[in-house]
Amino acid sequence: MQNYPYGSQDNVLPPGHYAYTSNFPQTMKTLSPTYTIPTEPVFFDHLMMNLGKTITIVTMKESLKGKLTGVAIDHLQLSIGDLKYHIRYPPDYLFH
Repeated sequence: MQNYPYGSQDNVLPPGHYAYTSNFPQTMKTLSPTYTIPTEPVFFDHLMMNLGKTITIVTMKESLKGKLTGVAIDHLQLSIGDLKYHIRYPPDYLFH
């Protein structure tokens, strides 16, 4: 696994801080995905500022508290103990 550093604009990978396999950059080049993801840049940036901190993710049904260990353009990774949760961004999430 490799970590993608936030801010490298000349890379084929989407922005964020997350782990990926060594095959992922080549997959992105080969597939050249052109899908559209609704993003909220301020929310994304605030998540990046809290990377490595303990946060609580609150949804309509539940809340999860853990360490923010990954931020991607469409999801975050919340680590709770040995478990790593990949949580997509629907519009009704908040964190504190």
